[in-house]
Amino acid sequence: MFLFDVSCLADSISTLVSYSPVVDGAISDLFGFDLLAQADVAVDGAAGDGVAEGPPPSFIQRLLSNPLLLPISLFVIFYLTFIAPERRKKSEEAKLMASLAKNDRVVTVGGIHGTIVSISPEGDVVTLKIDENAGTRIKVNRSAVAGLVDPSAKAKAAEKSKSSETPATTSAVKDK
Repeated sequence: MFLFDVSCLADSISTLVSYSPVVDGAISDLFGFDLLAQADVAVDGAAGDGVAEGPPPSFIQRLLSNPLLLPISLFVIFYLTFIAPERRKKSEEAKLMASLAKNDRVVTVGGIHGTIVSISPEGDVVTLKIDENAGTRIKVNRSAVAGLVDPSAKAKAAEKSKSSETPATTSAVKDK
C-alpha cells in the first residue's frame, strides 16, 4: 500500500540518524517510538515474500478504524438531537395553522385567549373575540396563534358527532 514511500522514508531516517545520533533519541522521545526500527520493519515487510504477518482484520475492525466514522456518527447524533425534532415541531405547527377554523378557542403567543370569529383561508389575519359580553375583537397574524386552548375538545366533538351517527345507522339495521 505504501511501498513507494517506505523505502524513501527508511533512507531518509537512516541518513538523518547517521549524521547525528542525538536526532534518533530526540525523535524517539518526541513521538514515543523508534522511527528507524519501524522503517526497517516496513522495508523488510515490503521486500519480503508477501506473506502476511497476521490474520486480516475483520469487518468490525476495518469499520472502527475508518477515519470517517467519527464525523458521520457526530452528524447522526446532531441530526437526531436537533434537526429531526425541529422538523417534527414545524410539521405539527403547519398542521395546526391549516386546521384553524371558526369558533376554535385559541391562545396567542402573547397569552391572549380568544375565540376565532373569522379567518381567511389564504390570508394571514385571524380575528379573535376576546370578550364575550362586550364583543371585543382583535386582529392578529395567523403565526401569532400558539395553539388551541383545548385541542381534545375538538377531537371529542368530532368523535361525538361520529358516535351520534353510528346509533342511527345501527337502529336502521335493527329495524330491517
